[in-house]
Amino acid sequence: MEQFKPETNRTIQDLETLQVVADPLRAQIFELLAEEPLTVRQVGERLGLTAGRLYYHFNLLEKHDLIRVVETRTVANMLEKLYRASARSLELAPGLLDFSSMENRDGSLRMLASIADAARDDLLRSIQARLAELDRGASANPRQVMANRAIARLTSQQAGVFLERVQALIAEFEQAGQAAPTADGEDRVPYAMTVIFNPSFYYREDGETA
Repeated sequence: MEQFKPETNRTIQDLETLQVVADPLRAQIFELLAEEPLTVRQVGERLGLTAGRLYYHFNLLEKHDLIRVVETRTVANMLEKLYRASARSLELAPGLLDFSSMENRDGSLRMLASIADAARDDLLRSIQARLAELDRGASANPRQVMANRAIARLTSQQAGVFLERVQALIAEFEQAGQAAPTADGEDRVPYAMTVIFNPSFYYREDGETA
Protein backbone atom coordinates (compact mmCIF):
# COMPACT_ATOMS: atom_id res chain seq x y z
CA MET A 1 0.00 0.00 0.00
CA GLU A 2 1.30 3.44 -0.95
CA GLN A 3 2.26 5.47 2.11
CA PHE A 4 -0.35 8.10 2.90
CA LYS A 5 0.95 11.64 3.36
CA PRO A 6 -1.35 14.01 5.28
CA GLU A 7 -1.96 17.49 3.94
CA THR A 8 -0.02 20.20 5.73
CA ASN A 9 -3.19 22.03 6.67
CA ARG A 10 -6.92 21.56 6.24
CA THR A 11 -9.49 24.33 6.43
CA ILE A 12 -12.78 23.44 8.14
CA GLN A 13 -15.53 24.88 5.97
CA ASP A 14 -18.76 23.84 7.72
CA LEU A 15 -20.33 23.86 11.17
CA GLU A 16 -20.98 20.10 11.23
CA THR A 17 -17.28 19.28 10.86
CA LEU A 18 -16.42 22.02 13.35
CA GLN A 19 -18.73 20.44 15.93
CA VAL A 20 -17.09 17.03 15.39
CA VAL A 21 -13.56 18.25 16.05
CA ALA A 22 -14.68 20.64 18.81
CA ASP A 23 -15.01 17.68 21.18
CA PRO A 24 -11.89 17.63 23.44
CA LEU A 25 -11.41 13.85 23.16
CA ARG A 26 -11.73 13.85 19.38
CA ALA A 27 -9.33 16.78 19.21
CA GLN A 28 -6.74 14.73 21.12
CA ILE A 29 -7.31 11.71 18.87
CA PHE A 30 -6.72 13.92 15.83
CA GLU A 31 -3.52 15.34 17.34
CA LEU A 32 -2.10 11.86 18.00
CA LEU A 33 -2.92 10.67 14.49
CA ALA A 34 -1.40 13.81 12.98
CA GLU A 35 1.93 12.61 14.36
CA GLU A 36 1.89 8.98 13.19
CA PRO A 37 -0.41 6.12 12.15
CA LEU A 38 -1.96 4.34 15.14
CA THR A 39 -4.63 1.77 15.87
CA VAL A 40 -7.62 2.45 18.10
CA ARG A 41 -5.98 0.33 20.78
CA GLN A 42 -2.71 2.28 20.59
CA VAL A 43 -4.54 5.60 20.87
CA GLY A 44 -6.46 4.24 23.86
CA GLU A 45 -3.21 3.25 25.58
CA ARG A 46 -1.82 6.76 25.16
CA LEU A 47 -4.97 8.44 26.43
CA GLY A 48 -5.55 5.97 29.25
CA LEU A 49 -8.87 4.81 27.77
CA THR A 50 -10.23 1.48 26.55
CA ALA A 51 -10.63 0.97 22.82
CA GLY A 52 -14.36 0.46 23.35
CA ARG A 53 -14.72 4.09 24.43
CA LEU A 54 -13.05 5.35 21.25
CA TYR A 55 -14.76 3.58 18.33
CA TYR A 56 -17.67 6.04 18.21
CA HIS A 57 -15.26 8.99 18.07
CA PHE A 58 -13.08 7.33 15.42
CA ASN A 59 -16.15 6.68 13.27
CA LEU A 60 -17.23 10.32 13.45
CA LEU A 61 -13.75 11.58 12.60
CA GLU A 62 -13.51 9.17 9.67
CA LYS A 63 -16.99 10.06 8.41
CA HIS A 64 -15.93 13.71 8.13
CA ASP A 65 -12.58 12.80 6.52
CA LEU A 66 -10.60 14.10 9.47
CA ILE A 67 -8.86 10.72 9.78
CA ARG A 68 -8.40 7.87 7.31
CA VAL A 69 -7.56 4.18 7.37
CA VAL A 70 -4.07 3.95 5.87
CA GLU A 71 -3.34 0.27 6.46
CA THR A 72 -5.09 -2.92 7.50
CA ARG A 73 -3.30 -5.93 8.95
CA THR A 74 -4.15 -9.22 10.62
CA VAL A 75 -3.06 -9.63 14.23
CA ALA A 76 -3.98 -12.86 16.10
CA ASN A 77 -6.60 -13.68 13.43
CA MET A 78 -8.23 -10.27 13.87
CA LEU A 79 -8.30 -7.44 11.36
CA GLU A 80 -6.59 -4.32 12.74
CA LYS A 81 -6.78 -0.87 11.15
CA LEU A 82 -4.13 1.82 11.25
CA TYR A 83 -5.50 5.36 11.13
CA ARG A 84 -3.84 8.66 10.22
CA ALA A 85 -5.09 12.23 10.36
CA SER A 86 -5.93 13.62 6.91
CA ALA A 87 -3.93 16.79 7.71
CA ARG A 88 -1.23 17.81 10.16
CA SER A 89 -3.20 20.79 11.43
CA LEU A 90 -6.65 22.35 11.16
CA GLU A 91 -7.84 25.91 10.79
CA LEU A 92 -11.26 27.51 10.47
CA ALA A 93 -12.55 29.09 7.29
CA PRO A 94 -13.04 32.86 7.53
CA GLY A 95 -16.48 33.50 8.96
CA LEU A 96 -16.85 30.28 10.96
CA LEU A 97 -15.36 31.83 14.07
CA ASP A 98 -18.01 34.53 13.96
CA PHE A 99 -19.95 35.50 17.07
CA SER A 100 -22.22 37.94 15.24
CA SER A 101 -24.04 35.03 13.63
CA MET A 102 -26.32 32.96 15.89
CA GLU A 103 -25.81 30.01 13.53
CA ASN A 104 -22.06 30.03 14.08
CA ARG A 105 -21.99 31.05 17.74
CA ASP A 106 -22.49 27.61 19.32
CA GLY A 107 -19.91 25.91 17.12
CA SER A 108 -17.39 28.69 17.69
CA LEU A 109 -17.78 28.53 21.47
CA ARG A 110 -17.44 24.75 21.47
CA MET A 111 -14.31 24.91 19.33
CA LEU A 112 -12.65 27.41 21.66
CA ALA A 113 -13.64 25.40 24.73
CA SER A 114 -12.24 22.27 23.07
CA ILE A 115 -8.85 23.91 22.52
CA ALA A 116 -8.65 24.98 26.17
CA ASP A 117 -9.84 21.60 27.47
CA ALA A 118 -7.48 19.62 25.23
CA ALA A 119 -4.51 21.74 26.34
CA ARG A 120 -5.37 21.26 30.02
CA ASP A 121 -5.93 17.50 29.63
CA ASP A 122 -2.70 17.06 27.69
CA LEU A 123 -0.64 18.95 30.27
CA LEU A 124 -2.10 17.10 33.27
CA ARG A 125 -1.88 13.69 31.56
CA SER A 126 1.73 14.33 30.55
CA ILE A 127 2.72 15.28 34.09
CA GLN A 128 0.95 12.25 35.56
CA ALA A 129 2.53 9.90 33.00
CA ARG A 130 5.98 11.28 33.72
CA LEU A 131 5.48 10.97 37.48
CA ALA A 132 4.45 7.33 36.97
CA GLU A 133 7.66 6.71 35.01
CA LEU A 134 9.75 8.26 37.78
CA ASP A 135 7.97 6.13 40.38
CA ARG A 136 8.97 3.05 38.36
CA GLY A 137 12.61 4.11 38.48
CA ALA A 138 13.04 6.06 35.25
CA SER A 139 16.01 8.44 35.22
CA ALA A 140 15.37 12.15 35.66
CA ASN A 141 15.44 14.04 32.37
CA PRO A 142 14.24 17.62 32.86
CA ARG A 143 12.52 19.10 29.81
CA GLN A 144 11.38 22.59 28.95
CA VAL A 145 7.87 23.46 30.15
CA MET A 146 6.24 26.85 30.32
CA ALA A 147 2.77 27.85 31.48
CA ASN A 148 2.01 31.53 31.58
CA ARG A 149 -0.92 33.93 31.40
CA ALA A 150 -0.47 37.63 30.82
CA ILE A 151 -2.85 40.53 30.22
CA ALA A 152 -1.87 43.81 28.59
CA ARG A 153 -3.83 46.79 27.28
CA LEU A 154 -3.12 47.15 23.55
CA THR A 155 -4.33 49.28 20.69
CA SER A 156 -5.90 47.51 17.73
CA GLN A 157 -2.71 48.12 15.76
CA GLN A 158 -0.51 46.65 18.51
CA ALA A 159 -2.80 43.63 18.82
CA GLY A 160 -2.56 43.03 15.08
CA VAL A 161 1.24 43.17 15.16
CA PHE A 162 1.47 40.73 18.08
CA LEU A 163 -1.00 38.36 16.42
CA GLU A 164 1.07 38.26 13.22
CA ARG A 165 4.20 37.47 15.23
CA VAL A 166 2.42 34.70 17.14
CA GLN A 167 1.13 33.18 13.90
CA ALA A 168 4.64 33.23 12.45
CA LEU A 169 5.99 31.51 15.57
CA ILE A 170 3.31 28.79 15.33
CA ALA A 171 4.25 28.18 11.69
CA GLU A 172 7.93 27.95 12.67
CA PHE A 173 7.07 25.51 15.47
CA GLU A 174 5.12 23.24 13.09
CA GLN A 175 7.88 23.33 10.46
CA ALA A 176 10.51 22.40 13.07
CA GLY A 177 8.47 19.32 13.94
CA GLN A 178 8.59 18.16 10.33
CA ALA A 179 12.34 18.63 9.93
CA ALA A 180 14.63 15.77 8.97
CA PRO A 181 16.19 13.61 11.72
CA THR A 182 19.13 15.20 13.53
CA ALA A 183 22.65 14.21 12.50
CA ASP A 184 23.47 12.76 15.93
CA GLY A 185 20.25 10.74 16.08
CA GLU A 186 18.83 12.64 19.07
CA ASP A 187 15.30 11.52 19.91
CA ARG A 188 12.49 13.93 19.08
CA VAL A 189 10.01 14.37 21.94
CA PRO A 190 6.46 15.53 21.15
CA TYR A 191 5.83 19.08 22.39
CA ALA A 192 2.48 20.84 22.45
CA MET A 193 1.98 24.57 22.08
CA THR A 194 -1.41 26.14 22.71
CA VAL A 195 -1.93 29.84 22.07
CA ILE A 196 -5.10 31.75 22.89
CA PHE A 197 -4.98 35.44 22.05
CA ASN A 198 -8.20 37.31 22.73
CA PRO A 199 -9.76 40.54 23.98
CA SER A 200 -10.46 40.04 27.70
CA PHE A 201 -13.95 41.32 28.50
CA TYR A 202 -15.94 41.48 31.75
CA TYR A 203 -19.65 41.94 32.36
CA ARG A 204 -20.97 45.32 33.45
CA GLU A 205 -24.28 46.14 35.05
CA ASP A 206 -25.31 48.35 32.12
CA GLY A 207 -25.11 45.38 29.75
CA GLU A 208 -21.97 46.57 28.02
CA THR A 209 -18.61 44.80 28.23
CA ALA A 210 -15.34 46.24 29.43
